[in-house]
Amino acid sequence: MRRWYHRAIRARRRYLLLALIATGSEILAASGARAAEAEAAAPGVSPASPLPAVPPPPPGFDARRPLDPEDYRRKNERGYVTGLPLVNYDSNFGFGVGARAYYYWNGTRDDPRFGYTPYLHRVFLQAFATTGGLQFHWLDYDVPSLAGTPFRFRSQMIFIRNTDQHHFAIGGRALDRFSFPGSTATFDRYADFQQALDRVTPAGMTWHRYNRYRLTQPVWIASLERTLLRGLLRPMVGVGFNHYAVHTYGGQIDRLTGPDGGPVDAVNAPTRLDEDCAPPAHIVGCAGGWDNYLRLGLSFDTRDFEPDPNHGVFADLALDHGTRLLGSAYEWTRLMIAARAYFSLLRPPRDLVLAVRGTFQVQSDSTPFEGMNLVPYIEDPRQGLGGLRTMRGYQQDRFVGPAMLLGNLELRWTFARFAVAKQKLALIAVPFFDIGTVADRLSAVHRDGWRWNAGGALRISWNLATILTIDYGRSHEDAGLFVNFNHIF
Repeated sequence: MRRWYHRAIRARRRYLLLALIATGSEILAASGARAAEAEAAAPGVSPASPLPAVPPPPPGFDARRPLDPEDYRRKNERGYVTGLPLVNYDSNFGFGVGARAYYYWNGTRDDPRFGYTPYLHRVFLQAFATTGGLQFHWLDYDVPSLAGTPFRFRSQMIFIRNTDQHHFAIGGRALDRFSFPGSTATFDRYADFQQALDRVTPAGMTWHRYNRYRLTQPVWIASLERTLLRGLLRPMVGVGFNHYAVHTYGGQIDRLTGPDGGPVDAVNAPTRLDEDCAPPAHIVGCAGGWDNYLRLGLSFDTRDFEPDPNHGVFADLALDHGTRLLGSAYEWTRLMIAARAYFSLLRPPRDLVLAVRGTFQVQSDSTPFEGMNLVPYIEDPRQGLGGLRTMRGYQQDRFVGPAMLLGNLELRWTFARFAVAKQKLALIAVPFFDIGTVADRLSAVHRDGWRWNAGGALRISWNLATILTIDYGRSHEDAGLFVNFNHIF
């Protein structure tokens, strides 16, 4: 039951990471709220009294699973406020800081929905920025029971601004070795490539920002979701409205280190985006503008515990269609199918868990390049292949294309459990492997086009529901270090 576009629709190529933070922070807030509620029983119910039975659902409500009797007894009535700071580190974005504040309205115990919803209304406001030039500000509204019905309504208003958005290439060209017009050489390692880009020619020119541009994107998303089969199946319909403002850095002056080692003002040469947008353009979306779409989604969930699953599956399907009927400047279609599975390998079951995820996505060539990187998982959308949530040994959005395939494997070993100041903690060691590819069309996928990375993570489970993570991944061309919230899937 998380947000449909929970992580912001196209939390844009880097926003993917941000969206991650947003996810982890929400879990942190929820777990903190639950801990606070556990300190005091609901008014009129003694902690020593027998656990009350959850009443039947209201007429017309589906037979979804009720709250646990202990949670039902401890659940607060009416409204309350929580908040928390946001702090993270990412190789692509640098250090990020911000804050999020929540308001919850639970209603009263007399309401028959009280025992079947986490809350009746929830609003949160977030402000977040990183040293790498990313801003992600978010106003979110969630209603699990719209007007007393079993329909769930979600709405997100988001403002995204990234002064260092990546654009390597689209489709099969993204698999090529690194190159740029200022050199006849090609590069296998990203660090060597970036070092060559940063050089200043005797004529005072540089390719420092060759793979970067600035993107400003306000977003509004709304969705309606219906829970069926006691919460196992969730169909959804929604709309999204985005506006892209694109600025390239060709011709801009940057202060860099000159050939003699001293500071020098250098003019940026035309960027990769300038080249791709020059006639005949290789990509769609160079003029920016409105990109509005309709979404149909369906998810199936048997996981035992959403934040840290021990067993079960989660499968989701999303079909997006950009249409001029909603005022979009672009017409396009995207289909995403994904599945995650969790297997307990030892007893007790939480000691060793094998977690796997597979993702398949195709989209039309007419999809604007600013949105082509989106992987629209129902619970937690991600951006592009590369970065914390997809392929941890590569730059954010390293691989983007009309056809995108991704596989992830993690072995999660909980090797220690202990308590500090009544806080339940567990340490989890996680070796992992990521693999993926992109192509101009599905038939163009070939065995030589696959890229992979491996690495390890240390994760800390805090009161079961909050997962803190430190991930490090390496590939043949790059490496990434990330400090954030949540398992990547």
